Amino acid sequence: MLDFAVLGLLMERPRHGYEIKRSLAELGFWTVSFGSLYPALRRLEKRGAIEATEGSGRRKAYEITDEGRTVFAELLAADPEASETDRAFQIRLAFLSRLPKDHRERVLNRRRTQLSGQLKAAREIFVEARTAQDPDRYRLALMEHAMQSIEADVAWLDSLIATERRLGASI
Repeated sequence: MLDFAVLGLLMERPRHGYEIKRSLAELGFWTVSFGSLYPALRRLEKRGAIEATEGSGRRKAYEITDEGRTVFAELLAADPEASETDRAFQIRLAFLSRLPKDHRERVLNRRRTQLSGQLKAAREIFVEARTAQDPDRYRLALMEHAMQSIEADVAWLDSLIATERRLGASI
């Protein structure tokens, strides 16, 4: 997912390594070390997805190539796996506006379905734990918190989906 995020940022404009690192952090969900970032940049450069150019001072600036644009578009449009992690979904969401409306809606709906399944399973486990003899109240509280978090995420996705539909209808 690091390669995908780097390509997404470079779709906006060329950046040097420090800017990429800072931009990933500014997205609010990714702290990456230079020990991970620079190997990713070398890997993308070797693949022909980005190229290094002269930056300011001794820094290299990186810009996306046509090959990189193709790779990014393919990664963004790919159907997410059922087991897509929260971080992977957040990275996809950060660049979702680059997809056509029907694809955006499909990604949001797929994530909603995934979370709804998690919520159903969490509720079943909670009922079992609550009805057990001498249930641990802290464990129950933790389960309840997890369910509330998933419910909030589902409501948030519902809002994004509704906005997507409303904006699509007005075009």
